Amino acid sequence: MINQSEYTEKSTKSHKLHESTRAMSKLSFAQEGQKQSSLSTIFGITNSMVGSLCLVIPQVFQQCGIITCLIVMAILCLVQYKTCQIMIIHQKEEELDSEHMIKRLLGKSWTQAFRVTSGTLLFIVGIIYFQLINLTLYPILVLIFEKSNYTNYAMPSDGITFDKFSIQWQSIIIFLPLASMLLLKDITKIIKFAHYGVVAILCYCIFIIYIFSANMLNINEFKGDITWFTWNFIQPAGQFAFGFMVHNSVGQLIKNNANKANNSRDLLISYGIAAVIYGIIGTFGAIGIMGKTAINPSTILDFFSSTDYAVLFIEGLFLVHLVAAFPIFPYISIYQILETFYHKEYPKKFQWGLKIIFICSCLIVQLFNINVGIVISFDGAVCGFLLVYVIPVYMHFKCYYGNRTNVGDALLDHDSNCVKHKNINYLSLPFRVIIYLIILSVGIFNMIIFFYDFFK
Repeated sequence: MINQSEYTEKSTKSHKLHESTRAMSKLSFAQEGQKQSSLSTIFGITNSMVGSLCLVIPQVFQQCGIITCLIVMAILCLVQYKTCQIMIIHQKEEELDSEHMIKRLLGKSWTQAFRVTSGTLLFIVGIIYFQLINLTLYPILVLIFEKSNYTNYAMPSDGITFDKFSIQWQSIIIFLPLASMLLLKDITKIIKFAHYGVVAILCYCIFIIYIFSANMLNINEFKGDITWFTWNFIQPAGQFAFGFMVHNSVGQLIKNNANKANNSRDLLISYGIAAVIYGIIGTFGAIGIMGKTAINPSTILDFFSSTDYAVLFIEGLFLVHLVAAFPIFPYISIYQILETFYHKEYPKKFQWGLKIIFICSCLIVQLFNINVGIVISFDGAVCGFLLVYVIPVYMHFKCYYGNRTNVGDALLDHDSNCVKHKNINYLSLPFRVIIYLIILSVGIFNMIIFFYDFFK
């Protein structure tokens, strides 16, 4: 039998620091090799969750109903917090990220499934950022056109247009500059700069509160237009599944926490803060755009005039943040996919092939004018299913009960394969099965209704 200290030393040596792991570890606000406080941990996790979705959810609240969206948000927040908590309570201190924990508990096949799923998820996040870059840049160009008396341009609501300057032509023009960012061999500085994206979110929150306050002064004119409740919960379900998804990076975000005993608490606080931010932005934003109209809006900014300088300021801040963060997602995604098939050296041809597929996918999605909300929902409801629901639940049962038929024996012997769980006997096996069947049902239902809505 291996001594625990011997196991730790052996385990630490066997954990190879993959490039995707190294890049993801930079998402933490702690300096490399240093411990961080609970406050820094909470801030890092919350910052990883709250981002691009903020531009989209106000009109979702307006269309689907404020109460409907808040209920859906609360359910997915609790469910995805629980599965994310499973990811962190099983991670040993010497393990560099969630990938090593999955390999220890579930084996090589599930580790590869994790890499491919996480890589695909981040691949699509990169496409979402490409879309949002176009959506925030185009109104700035429209203002320049108006000031220079240039009129041969289309509005974003005009759909697919090539007979005059349009968002499609813009995407072709910025294609090469953004593609050149994929040539970066080290994104450490990019990730550090992307941390300042919190400034854009903060200014955006102030803007949301401002438009909410302005409409509240004239609430009698608009209160009849406020949608409080509908049965249309499909769109918010997919988008909040995306918004609360931090499972593939949470291992790196909490591994430097000075007090490991606070990991679950800090994660809960992070999810709570993210939910409050989403709730405020969604509710206040939905009321703030009452009385305003937009044709096929993609973001809340579509409800405002291109000459509104406050909106242009927000668009400018988000544009800088989106461009800075853009290469991070394909970089990590490509390395996670490469690490699935290669263990030492990665073929240059394969790397270039994946980069070309990624940037061409970005362009194709924009040229076909696919709504960014649909892409976000697809990433959250479909691409995240295995990562958010199946892997955590299966890993939890594998750790607690293993392959033994005698549950009692498995509980007594589990510490040799995993960390010591203080609450392992807190719930009975039947009750635990019911809870996780409910959690899996939420994920399956979310995926089914997305496809139903997409193909109907």
